[in-house]
Amino acid sequence: MKWAAWGFVLLVLIAGYFYFSPSYSLSREAKREFAKGNFEVSYQLATQALEADPYNRSAFGISSQSKQRINIQNLLQKTKQNYEQALEILKQGSLSPQEFLQLRWIVEEFDRDYHAVLMLNNPNQEEEMQLQQYQDWFLQLQNRLEEAHESIQKKQVQAK
Repeated sequence: MKWAAWGFVLLVLIAGYFYFSPSYSLSREAKREFAKGNFEVSYQLATQALEADPYNRSAFGISSQSKQRINIQNLLQKTKQNYEQALEILKQGSLSPQEFLQLRWIVEEFDRDYHAVLMLNNPNQEEEMQLQQYQDWFLQLQNRLEEAHESIQKKQVQAK
């Protein structure tokens, strides 16, 4: 009976440590912020928790998840800006050689960033759908740019 009491006391002490530990409190707060969609705050809290206790598995997991969401959100934001920039260039009608190159760079930048981010991050369904739409649009733009480039080269060859 005495061992059971000591076991119970030890269990309560361990539970109290995990509940009242600053590291685990920060970890729980990071989880709440993650659930709200505040990924930056969640990542900062989880990082603070890991600084306090580098073996806090809960903080490590939420830190990793938050960082993935931040990376994907940054990619979506940057891609949206590039998409809008490409649309502005395309609205002008005929393209100058500089604008043509600028569009090619935008497409190459998206392709590079898209593959780099998705190599280490797992988007959720909504993010994956948005990224797929952007990828399809940029692929169509790339195909149109290649066709235009080939057409220009053929005209130059015929002119000679």
